[in-house]
Amino acid sequence: MKFLIYLLIALSPLPLASTRPLWQWLWVLVVGLMAIAFLIKFMRGHEISWPKAIILPAALVFLFVMWGFVQAYVPITQRIVVDGLPVFKTISVNPMLTANNTLYFLAHLLFFLGVFALCIGRAKAIDLLKSIGIASGIYATYGFIVYISGNDTILWIEKWENLSSLTSTFVNRNNYAAYAGIGLQCLVAYMIFWTQDELAKGLHGRELFRHFLNAIIRKVWWLPLAISITLSALLLSNSRAGFGSIAISVFILVIISLNRNRNDNFTIIKPVVTVAIMIALIAVFFAISGEGMDQRLQRRDVALDIRFKAYPYMIQAIMDQPLTGFGLGSFDEVFRVYRGADVTTYFDRAHNDYLEIVMNAGIPAAIIIVVACALPLITLLSALKQGAQYRSFIALGITVTLQLGLHSLVDFSLQIPAVSYTWVTIIAASLAIAIRCRKENIASC
Repeated sequence: MKFLIYLLIALSPLPLASTRPLWQWLWVLVVGLMAIAFLIKFMRGHEISWPKAIILPAALVFLFVMWGFVQAYVPITQRIVVDGLPVFKTISVNPMLTANNTLYFLAHLLFFLGVFALCIGRAKAIDLLKSIGIASGIYATYGFIVYISGNDTILWIEKWENLSSLTSTFVNRNNYAAYAGIGLQCLVAYMIFWTQDELAKGLHGRELFRHFLNAIIRKVWWLPLAISITLSALLLSNSRAGFGSIAISVFILVIISLNRNRNDNFTIIKPVVTVAIMIALIAVFFAISGEGMDQRLQRRDVALDIRFKAYPYMIQAIMDQPLTGFGLGSFDEVFRVYRGADVTTYFDRAHNDYLEIVMNAGIPAAIIIVVACALPLITLLSALKQGAQYRSFIALGITVTLQLGLHSLVDFSLQIPAVSYTWVTIIAASLAIAIRCRKENIASC
C-alpha cells in the first residue's frame, strides 16, 4: 500500500496533471488496489483505530458519494418509451458522466483513509509530507528547464496556451501555481520542523551558527535549493490568484508554526523577525523572477471580468434546481443552456468551485461536502497547542486548505487530480500527526 501511495503522489502530475480520462481511471485503479491491500491486512489481524476526527468527515463524504449515485441511477419520472420499453429520467442530465465523477470522489475518500492508515507513525507522515515537497521541487526544476529553453512543450506535447508562463507538466498556469504552492508549503513546514529541532539542542552564539551552517551543508543542502526553485517557478507561472493565496497561506504557516514558550522573553520578537526575513526573501525572488507577474498585476484581467459576468447565470441555474442539482460533472452541458450572450468565453468549468459544486450537486449536498472538508480543520486547530515539535506539520493541513479554498473562489485547481490527491494526502497526514499529539497531550509532544 505504501508503494501505491508514493507512486500516485510522484506520478499524478503526468501527463497534463492527470486530467486525461485514462490517467484519472488509472488512479481509481491504484486506489482500488490500495483498498484491497488494506482489506487483506485487516483480515490478517492488522487492526487500526479510526478516531471520530476521521470517521465524521469520511462519513459525510460517503454520504455525498451516495447522493452522486442517486443522481445518476435512481429514476424520478418516466420520460418516454423506446421500442416498447420505458426510459426513466434521472436527476442527472448526463448519468454516465455523473457516475464517473462520483467514482472519482469515492477514490479520493478511499485514498484519504489509506494515507491515514499508513501515517499512524509520525515518522511515516513526515516522510510522506517531505516527499511531496521533493516531488514539487523536481517538477519545478523540470518546468524551469523547459521555460528557459523556449517554453514550447509540455513533456512531448506541443504547448498550445500560456506560452509566456511556466506551467511544468500542467496546461493551466493557475493549476500549476496551486500545485507548486502546496509543494512550497510542504518544504517550508519541513524547514521549520528541522530548524526548531536543531535549535532545541541548546547551543548558543557562534557555536550555534557553526553547527547550524554545518548541518545545512551536510544534511539538508537540498532543502533551501528546492524552496528557491519552487518559489521561482511559482513566480514565473504568472498566476496572480495563485500567488496571492499562497503568499497568505505561507505567511500564516510560518506564524502559527513557531514554538511559543511562555518563559521566553522574545516571544514577540521571534515572529516579527521571521516575518521581516520572509518579506525580504520574497522581495528578492520577486525582483529576480517576478517580471511577468508584475506585468499581469498591472494589467486589467479581462478573463476575470468575464467570470464575474458568468457567475449570475450560474446562480440562476442553481435557483432553478436548488435541492437536487443537475448531476456531478454536468456543468459544461448545463451552462451552455444558461449562459448569456455577453459571456463570449467558453466555460467548461465555473472557475468557482463553490458555485460549480452547488450547481452540480444541489445546495444540501454541497453543504455536506464543504462541512466534510472543514471538519478536519477543527481537529488541526485544536491540536496546535499540543504539538509544539510538530506544529508546522499540523499547521500545514490548515494552510494548504486555506490556499486552495481561497484559490477556488476564482479557479478550479481542486478539480485537477494532481492537486486534489496531493491535498487529500496532506490532510490525512496532518490529521494523523495531530491526533497522535492530542493523545499524548504534552507540550513537547
